[in-house]
Amino acid sequence: MELSALATSPAPAAARLDARDVTVSFNGVAVLRDVDLEVKGGEIVGLLGANGSGKSTMVKVLTGVYRPDDGARVVIGGQVAGGDGYGPLRARALGVRVVHQEAPVPASVTVADMVGLQLGFPTAARLIRQKRLIEEAAAILEASDVPVDPRRSAGSLTPAERAMVSFAVVLGNVEPSRALLILDEATASLSTADTERFLARVRAATDDGLAVLMVTHRLQEVRECCHRTVVLRDGAVVERRERQDFDERAVVRAMVGEAPAARPAAVPAATGVPAASAATPVADRSGTILTVRGLRGAGLAAADLTVGRGEILGVTGRAGGGASELLRIVAGIEDRKAGEVLLEDGRPLRKGTRAAVEHGVVYLSPDRLTEGGVASMTIGENLVLPRIERYGLLGRGKDADIARMIELLDVRPADPDAKFGTLSGGNQQKVLLGRWLLLDPRLLVLDDPTAGVDPGTRERLFELLVRLSADGLGVLLRSTEPEQLARLCQRVVVLRDGVVARTLEGERVNTEEISLATYA
Repeated sequence: MELSALATSPAPAAARLDARDVTVSFNGVAVLRDVDLEVKGGEIVGLLGANGSGKSTMVKVLTGVYRPDDGARVVIGGQVAGGDGYGPLRARALGVRVVHQEAPVPASVTVADMVGLQLGFPTAARLIRQKRLIEEAAAILEASDVPVDPRRSAGSLTPAERAMVSFAVVLGNVEPSRALLILDEATASLSTADTERFLARVRAATDDGLAVLMVTHRLQEVRECCHRTVVLRDGAVVERRERQDFDERAVVRAMVGEAPAARPAAVPAATGVPAASAATPVADRSGTILTVRGLRGAGLAAADLTVGRGEILGVTGRAGGGASELLRIVAGIEDRKAGEVLLEDGRPLRKGTRAAVEHGVVYLSPDRLTEGGVASMTIGENLVLPRIERYGLLGRGKDADIARMIELLDVRPADPDAKFGTLSGGNQQKVLLGRWLLLDPRLLVLDDPTAGVDPGTRERLFELLVRLSADGLGVLLRSTEPEQLARLCQRVVVLRDGVVARTLEGERVNTEEISLATYA
């Protein structure tokens, strides 16, 4: 089914959600400001915005996780939702349901258990009636036309099956005509075909009166499915559009603000970090430091790219599009099934992380604890872990290297004996970056390095990357934030469905063009 076939429906009914003057503040700082939002029965409304625009905060208000500031008025299903008594349980009672991109369900839990966790377990003499649970789960799945065995484990489900199951389960005990369904990036990891099937089920439910608030970055879905769109930027509504007036470029411009004519030439320096211009040519910036040809692996169908000496090459794309997978395959974290990775002298890079590190290709994971540092070890121990044997039995030069990295990266606390696990996320990231810098790499492969990092640390990391690139280091940088890529990169590669869909260069490296190439 084409997505455009989902666009026709009966006229929407009365408002299922009517939110007015919603402001949310933390420590006196407003993250949502006077937001008005309405969703009617039988209607799909798109809630759009760049990362940090306030979408997630609004969802948490509606689901009872956050309480808005005084003066807000939220009515769900004709009943006022607010005050001290409004929380997740009250939200569910009023018909609020959510399908998340990645529901936090253990892989070992069965689909039937997912139903029980959501709707309650049938019991007798305080024991779960397992047969009855499976029967109830099967009935719920059948009602939504989801052909999944309720005895299967959640970990065995494909992303498409997981989305379908989640949809069936959350609506399992509520009539569509009294529910408000929030799709929180529910299709982000789905293929185009799977997305069409999933949204067809959603659309069928709206024909029965379901009200849907769709939080997504996929503008094609919005254009073809949503009756109306509301755009947030910096916590406020900046644009509203009806379906017939939807324009992708105009919507992206509203999401990110007016794009600069060109990428800024330099990143301002913080104290102790010399400024450097990412656009300024230097003597050792000639040549290609890495060449990728026909690269294929899990989540990656085919990729070709080059990274120049002294270049910060941006990589981005929607979730599941292959951007993160590309970085992991280049760095040897994931298996390379086909293609070649060539170093600057034309030599092929052997498979595996050890070969990558030996040839100066180092990888910084967004998962700082699982794939990064050792929580129980000290800052100093984490910094020198990959090259500990180089210091010998007497540890000559080790303390000097540790002190140098702590100072360069402004690690706080500056105590080499502090435990890594006690540090903030930003300081953990500094330590892990310092660990790789001690190896004098030729290419930094950074996978969303500022995720969960405070603004001050983020700025220092940016400044250091520009300085390092000016000295000739190559950087392969994945980011989900177009503003970061526009600020730092000379070129940006956009992946979609496992292939390189677009490469932006020059003046086209700006937030608007990156967002359009990624989401439109």
